[in-house]
Amino acid sequence: MGISPRKGMITITDVLRFGLIGSGSQGRYLSEALAMTRRAQLVACADINADTARLAQMQCGYERAYNDYQEMLSVAPLDAVIVATTHDQLHPCAMAAAKAGKHVFVEKPMALNAADGMELVNAARDSGVKLMVGYTLRFMPDRILMKKMLDEGAIGDLAHIGGGQLIGNMGGWLGERARGGGPLLYIGSHIIDHVLWLAGSGAQRVYAEVDWKEDSDVEAGVQMTLRFPGGVTGQVCTSQKLGGRYGWVDAMGTAGRMRAEWERHDLMIQSSRIEQYSNLTTIRLEPQAYLPPVPPDAQARVSGSAYIRMWMAEFWQFIDAIETNTEPPVTGADGVRTLQVIDAVFESAKTGAAVDIEPY
Repeated sequence: MGISPRKGMITITDVLRFGLIGSGSQGRYLSEALAMTRRAQLVACADINADTARLAQMQCGYERAYNDYQEMLSVAPLDAVIVATTHDQLHPCAMAAAKAGKHVFVEKPMALNAADGMELVNAARDSGVKLMVGYTLRFMPDRILMKKMLDEGAIGDLAHIGGGQLIGNMGGWLGERARGGGPLLYIGSHIIDHVLWLAGSGAQRVYAEVDWKEDSDVEAGVQMTLRFPGGVTGQVCTSQKLGGRYGWVDAMGTAGRMRAEWERHDLMIQSSRIEQYSNLTTIRLEPQAYLPPVPPDAQARVSGSAYIRMWMAEFWQFIDAIETNTEPPVTGADGVRTLQVIDAVFESAKTGAAVDIEPY
């Protein structure tokens, strides 16, 4: 495609050409969402399993499938790449894409630790490409409204924020620590990012307690306390002890409180600053609120998921960032700040002490 600088801006003369590294289920779901934006050409997909790559090619409409992502990066005409591998492969694959001069959308948590995350941020900066991390919770309608109202002072000055993401027993590679398994990196990273986003800052200090899963080297559950600039405190919980999935986030301020729950499009609010919310009120949102439109003839056949609108929103804004040469809504630095908290959780669990975090 043609991307040419003009008067300090970037002009797009055609749709962006995308590749996919990691053609498993999540890679195919994201590819379908990208295709439904009608703002991208799906050029090539890659996976170490040739059958999986061919499945993504068939289901999502990629023009060619590769068994080696390095080969794909070297020969396929790509502008941008989705990286949706197992957690331990996110960093090396995204590094290769960035060094090859491709814009990178990398699934969370982006790397296994903050040092690797920083390396990826630096590689993207040095290559002059955009880097976005796939923290989908930021694109839920109720969370978008929560952030907007919080920033507008609906509940006064933020004093405390808390939340959790819980799931049932995790198997396969998600039960192997070396591959980035465990609930902290898998679902806990989502709520940590979300809490940092709502707080508007990285954490300064973390204290955590971790329960380890029997006959495994991954955590069964984590409870952490966070401290932010200005005296704001937070609490976050994640575990694989639940008999299903549940998530929530609470924001409490000097003039009220708000609460949102996973897989609902409702925002609960009580505010002494807004008369209509002086009593606890539930604001009911449509699933498409604040999100880009779905083309009338588009239908999710691969995922069939309610998350398709949120994945579409991620890519809509990622493409916007590339086209306008601006920062994406979830930057690599945002991903690093979440990984700093995760690093601190493991360190605190090992030492029994709170861990200070250097600002990033």
